Amino acid sequence: MRPLLCLSFALLAARGVVAGETEISFALDGPAVVLAEGHAPVEKVPPGIALKLDRETSTLTWTDASLKVRTYQLDVLACHPGPRPWSDNLAWLVARSKDDFWILWAYVNETGTRCWINYYHFAENRVRMSLFFGKYTFRPPETFTNAPFDIDIGLDKVPKWAGRKFRHKDFGPDGGKFPKLKYRDGAEWKERDDELAVKPLVDLEVPGNNGWASEPWTEVHCLARSVDGTRLYYVVTYTAVDHGWVVDLRDGRVLYTQFGEAVKVEPKEPK
Repeated sequence: MRPLLCLSFALLAARGVVAGETEISFALDGPAVVLAEGHAPVEKVPPGIALKLDRETSTLTWTDASLKVRTYQLDVLACHPGPRPWSDNLAWLVARSKDDFWILWAYVNETGTRCWINYYHFAENRVRMSLFFGKYTFRPPETFTNAPFDIDIGLDKVPKWAGRKFRHKDFGPDGGKFPKLKYRDGAEWKERDDELAVKPLVDLEVPGNNGWASEPWTEVHCLARSVDGTRLYYVVTYTAVDHGWVVDLRDGRVLYTQFGEAVKVEPKEPK
């Protein structure tokens, strides 16, 4: 994936649920602009995206291609062990409006001078990955309290699938259903029995030796909605394993989910 050159990142002086034990402070610059010798920058840097996280204001501000500015509340949802030695933590963040959202997953240590951040934006239906440089500190709380958010996106808003053919349980490129979600809550496995309608968003090719595994894999990212329309989920499935991640966009929770099988992706067609 091509790094995004238009992202400026500032996460400043955050305090979380556990007072005195939580510190999330970033001062990171985006990837450097590549210069052609004797010429102007290969890519100009538009305002793009600005992130700010502190005790008073937590926001993501996006300037789209038409230069319209939209501001979202930014929330840190969860933190999980990262793929050592690449990072100590895998931190999940989300920015939501009623009809749009961003999912961010960042690979960060307790302290460092650079980190990788991946992010999916629904309005653009695109995943980006960027390496940022700058001193930072990241000490998340042991628990997260995430307020529910009124988000309402119909699956008819999902663009036509442009990825590879695949099959995962009872759905494929045209969509389908999940019978239920089996997820881990602490040390306990729980189930949500409500049936989910699901449509795929994007697929990603992940190279081997990535910190998690030596072999490459494919990911299929999807949007799922409960039949009664009360819940909306961002779903990440893998060809390498039968489990994955589900972000509850209404409640602001990241669910480690057991799907029961890995997604099956057809080989690429020869050029």
